[in-house]
Amino acid sequence: MSIDNLLKAVPAPVAPTHIFAGPWEPVETELGLSLPQDYKDFSRIYGRGYFMEFLGVGIPRSTNPNTRLELKIPQLSSAFAYRDDLPHPIWPAPGGLVPFGTTDNGDILFWWPRDDLDVWGIAVWDRGLQTFETFGCDLTDFLAGLATGEILPEAFPEDLLPCAQLFKPD
Repeated sequence: MSIDNLLKAVPAPVAPTHIFAGPWEPVETELGLSLPQDYKDFSRIYGRGYFMEFLGVGIPRSTNPNTRLELKIPQLSSAFAYRDDLPHPIWPAPGGLVPFGTTDNGDILFWWPRDDLDVWGIAVWDRGLQTFETFGCDLTDFLAGLATGEILPEAFPEDLLPCAQLFKPD
C-alpha cells in the first residue's frame, strides 16, 4: 500500500519533528521483523506527533523513550505476557501482533502481520472491554480512515471528529 491516502486526508506537517528516514536494517534487526513500507514513509514524512488529539505512533530512534518504537514494542507486548486467552499471539511470537501506538484512553494499536508486508492489517486493543477489533487495512489507510470518519474503532470516542488539528508534530 502507499501513504497517498493519508497525505490526502491529513496534510504532511510543514516542519515535522523527529522524523526517521533510516537506515532501517538496524531497527528491523533489533526487533527481529521487517516493517511495512507505508510505515517507513510515515516515519519519514510525519515524524513524531499526535493524531486527532488522541493517539500517537511510535517512531524509531525517537529521543523520547515513550514514543521510541524499539522500546514501545517490547514494553507494550510485555503487558500481554500473562494472557493465555488472547485470540492472537503477541510479538515476539512468530506472526504475533506488533504494538506500535497508544491512545489517550490506554488502548493499544497493533500491526496484524501477514506474510506479505503490503497487506499487514491493524488491530486495536480496547482497554475497557479487553478485546481486539481488527481492520483489513495498513497503518496509513487506517489513519486516513480515522481522519475522514470512514473508520471508527469501537474503543475510540464517537466525537473524535471534528478535530481542530488532525496531526500535531511533537
